[in-house]
Amino acid sequence: MNKVIACIDGSRSSLSVCDYAAWASRRMDSPLTLLHVIHNPHAESQRDLSGNLSLGGREALLEQMVEAEEQRGKLLREQGRAILADALDRVRANGVAEPGSLLRNDGVTAALDDIQEEARLVVVGKQGKDGDMLKQHVGSHLESIIRTLKRGVLVAPLEYREPERFLIAYDGSATAHTVVEKVSESPLLKGLEAHVLMVGEDNQENRSRLDNARGTLAQKGFDVRSEIRSGEVAEAVCAYRQEHDIHLLAMGAYGHSRLRRWFVGSTTTNMIMRSPIPLIILR
Repeated sequence: MNKVIACIDGSRSSLSVCDYAAWASRRMDSPLTLLHVIHNPHAESQRDLSGNLSLGGREALLEQMVEAEEQRGKLLREQGRAILADALDRVRANGVAEPGSLLRNDGVTAALDDIQEEARLVVVGKQGKDGDMLKQHVGSHLESIIRTLKRGVLVAPLEYREPERFLIAYDGSATAHTVVEKVSESPLLKGLEAHVLMVGEDNQENRSRLDNARGTLAQKGFDVRSEIRSGEVAEAVCAYRQEHDIHLLAMGAYGHSRLRRWFVGSTTTNMIMRSPIPLIILR
């Protein structure tokens, strides 16, 4: 449980996934493994297709179909190895000395589920191959990955920028404070300017909770700014991000809280896709 695992699919997001994964690997002094998954069409060729064919020429046609599927599978594996080779070169150039690679025949969520015990952090792109032509497209596997994994997930935007300050979206819950504690203990964001934002009523109870979060980070040496704002969570967080030039947003998997609904809601998901900064989901 000490690796950074980066999901590389050959899309435009793969470049920034490599860069953020290399950044995380360096900061946490954790080994980096690049994962590429393919869907092996040859496995499907093993299905019984005889019922779809007439008797005449059936064997010859089946052989052709099997050969075509085998050839397609071979090409996909070669393409996967080439994608991984390029990604390995990129993370080495970004200061990762001995990155590893893994080529799997599986769905990306299932593959990550199998190896998540090895992971300290998983890095994925906001967009995958299916979203390359759509600027604000959400990667089709993103939500299932976040729902399935029990590890932290860093969702990388299309463009990389070295983070200098980060924002924790804080709702005062026990889960939210766990995020604050994990951030304070981890070397990943150490030394970066910390911002903690609570969206809700500005009352004594929320002030006390926010002060507690601020104190937890300050005790670990973070330079912390904290604030309570009213209004809709998505609007408030996005406005704060723009006003303070936030480079990275950290939040928890907040169950059924407003922050969770903000993340999984369709309107909010679109807003996240418009955001140019990475998002870390912690558990």
